[in-house]
Formats: sequence, structure tokens, C-alpha cells
Amino acid sequence: MSATVLLLIIIEYSGVLFAIIADLCSGLHKARINNIPRTSRALRRTIEKIARYFNTLLALTILDGMIIAGVIYLRSTGIASLPIVPIFSLLGAIALTIIEIKSICEKAEEKGDPSQATKTIRELLESPSLKTIIKQLQNDPKK
Repeated sequence: MSATVLLLIIIEYSGVLFAIIADLCSGLHKARINNIPRTSRALRRTIEKIARYFNTLLALTILDGMIIAGVIYLRSTGIASLPIVPIFSLLGAIALTIIEIKSICEKAEEKGDPSQATKTIRELLESPSLKTIIKQLQNDPKK
């Protein structure tokens, strides 16, 4: 069971990293097409973004670890049988990946509108399909 959780977390972190790399490649391509100089400052911002994203994911993973430890304790005492899922890391990875996908899709002159990114994340969190996935995880028959 713990190997599955570890694999899921590795996939989440890798997915976010691949999304950042895809955004970097897209940005370099757009800059080349628009004859915008590619500077070390822009690349440094990408490194800073990776550090911010992974700090956020690490904090969410620590939170998940504390929750999973509590679930394991509750299971061992027979009080409750809850599924072991790193839900906060999963949601954080999904949100960060969506931000990167949006960044890839938008035109260079449209960049920098944080309210649109917030709106996209809010729409994702309120989507019926995400709520269905969360309910399915909560009702996991592999308890």
C-alpha cells in the first residue's frame, strides 16, 4: 500500500516538473518566433518557479503524511477504515499543472493575469468530475 502512495507522489512531482519544462520550451519557442531575446534572467525565473512549486508540493506532501499516519493509526485501532490517498499533494499537483498548461496556451502578450489563473483553479475545484473522483477515492473498496 505504501509503495502505491509513494509511486503516486513520484508521478505527481514528475508531472509538475514535466509541465514546467514544457512551459519553458514553449516560452523559448515563442520568444524565438517573436524575436525576443532569451536572457539568463528569464531562465532564472524558471528555476525560482521550480523551487516555489516544489516547496508548495513538499508542504502538501508533509500534510498528507500526517493525515496518512493518522489514518494508519485509526485503521490499527479499528476505529475507522479510511483510504490512504495523498489527496492534498494530488490536488496541488493538478492545480500547478493546470497553471503551466494555461501558461503554454496563452499568447505572450496575455501573460501576467493572475486573476485568470485563480479563476481556472476555482473552476477545476468546483468541477463535478473532480468531486466524483474524490468521492470514488473516499469509497475505495481496497480499504
